[in-house]
Amino acid sequence: MSKVLRHFFEPRSVAVIGASKTPGKAGNEILVNLLANGYQGKIFPINPGGEEILGYPSFRSVEEIPEPIDLAVFIVPAEKTLAPLKECAKKRVPAVIIASGGYAEVDEQGKNLQEEILKVARSAGMRIIGPNTSGLTSTPVNLTTTFFPLGKVRRGPISYIAQTGNFATHTMRWINTAENFGVARVAGLGNKIDVEDSEVLEYLGEDPETQGILMYVEGFREPRRFLEAAKRVTRKKPVIILKGGRTKAGAERAFSHTASLAGNDAVLDGAFRQAGIARVRRYADLVNAAKGIAFQALPPGRSVSSLAPSGALGVVVADACESAGLQIARHSEASLKKLREISASWVTVSNPVDMSAITPVLGPVEAYRKVTEILFADEGVDVIVAILLASPGTPMESYRFLPELSRKYPRKPIYVSFTGDKPSFDEARDYLEKHSIPVFSPVEDAFEILPILCRCQELISSSSLSE
Repeated sequence: MSKVLRHFFEPRSVAVIGASKTPGKAGNEILVNLLANGYQGKIFPINPGGEEILGYPSFRSVEEIPEPIDLAVFIVPAEKTLAPLKECAKKRVPAVIIASGGYAEVDEQGKNLQEEILKVARSAGMRIIGPNTSGLTSTPVNLTTTFFPLGKVRRGPISYIAQTGNFATHTMRWINTAENFGVARVAGLGNKIDVEDSEVLEYLGEDPETQGILMYVEGFREPRRFLEAAKRVTRKKPVIILKGGRTKAGAERAFSHTASLAGNDAVLDGAFRQAGIARVRRYADLVNAAKGIAFQALPPGRSVSSLAPSGALGVVVADACESAGLQIARHSEASLKKLREISASWVTVSNPVDMSAITPVLGPVEAYRKVTEILFADEGVDVIVAILLASPGTPMESYRFLPELSRKYPRKPIYVSFTGDKPSFDEARDYLEKHSIPVFSPVEDAFEILPILCRCQELISSSSLSE
């Protein structure tokens, strides 16, 4: 694991250059976020006024700080970066994050300033993330350097690498407030003048806190190095990418966003496949795939069994399953016999299981519990997709059988969707996801990510067999 990147993800001290005592300003929000997350290292605000900020004594310059600094975060305008950066170089600060924009993504003058910054950093052996980035989050050390009001970030097993400030800010806010999984590390790389994707990928590949790596990328500075790193990492854990700029319009926008050359999409697609990288096509998949990895084991195969409250929803599931390159599982004769015993006599038992023929016989809770257990126990089933009914007044304890069965069959993932009452759905989703059962709405979202997760597991399994 890179010792240099540890200064970014596990710093013992942080200096904030451009710290402000004015609420709402970016230089103030960084300090607020550090406090909200309970960062235990030393914090050094840098402000020309030299006043106390949020209880921390402020320094007029980096040179005034009497102690070592592991990480310096710059939140000053581009044209005011060089002088404090040279002070950091003189002080031997090993890691720097430059949050501000106004560099190569803007004009030639900004490009020249980037080159000057890189020259200063390399002469001192200093590493830089950015510029034009919201920085990073590292929950194992309660750290976030973003200037967006995040509050306390939930800890979990998912890490993100993103060539956009949006992920470490607005999307993390969404994950923190709308989702129930947590993150380990989040790295916003911005213009990538120094630290780039392959280095962070290598770090996360060795990181025991990270079970899955998801990326948003617009372009690669060192594509060959990245693909070689990915080949090593994908043998151990999932690497999933959303590639921005795959269309002509997107490629043009990517250049104006982060000065990235997007590359030939068809060539990249083949290279990703060879490196074991799974590719998603929607921004939402970066959240949905993370949820699948965070809550359940990767699917051991592509045979799916499902249960739905009506025949029509069963047809929808069957279509979505086949369209995703998955198979409708063939239930064993033992499973079919058990299903027939609890079904109304007028129905033909099949996959997906039509629950409207069973709930009148057993009642809703017992019907869903019994069918789900039959499907879990069937050796021909790799994955279960259960569509439940959300009804007002349903006690959350009615869903307790799902996490219980999931713990009993830990190698077989289950994904849940709902139809019915929206407020009841929201309550049930929170209950289930807090018990490690991922919930997707609409149900097609589960089938967007299932083949991606299957591919990740297939690669990991084939790698372990070849060792």
